[in-house]
Amino acid sequence: MRFGFLSKIFEGALSIEKTYNQCDKALGALRSYNEKQNQENVPFSASEKAELDNVVNIAIENATKIVDKEGERNWPGVFREMHKNLANIYLELEDYDRVREECELLQNYGEVGKIDAEEVLKSLNERENGDSSSTASAAPVEEPVS
Repeated sequence: MRFGFLSKIFEGALSIEKTYNQCDKALGALRSYNEKQNQENVPFSASEKAELDNVVNIAIENATKIVDKEGERNWPGVFREMHKNLANIYLELEDYDRVREECELLQNYGEVGKIDAEEVLKSLNERENGDSSSTASAAPVEEPVS
């Protein structure tokens, strides 16, 4: 019985680490896509677009599953990081309402959460004000099916 408990803890840690990696991969793919679109306006093939959509949807879905456990688990650092990841993914997707929602939630995680939210909101404001250093086009990604 003890091993079952330990395996659940280990499994949870693996799932969190896997989700961090998925979020990093999604952000990298979106930033690369947006940069190419902004600089070269290079069209993506249907298969490249499908792969991008898949990577992003998996990251959003798994990060959301983790933050949905906020009332069940005491993982404030993990939840803060997942909200920050989601805010940054939504920023790259130009889903600015969701960026603001995630930043509101981020601010509930103490000083570090407030700093994270300010950082993301600064990037959002730069994009909304047309700062030339930000990307101009986002990849349309379908919402994950629940």
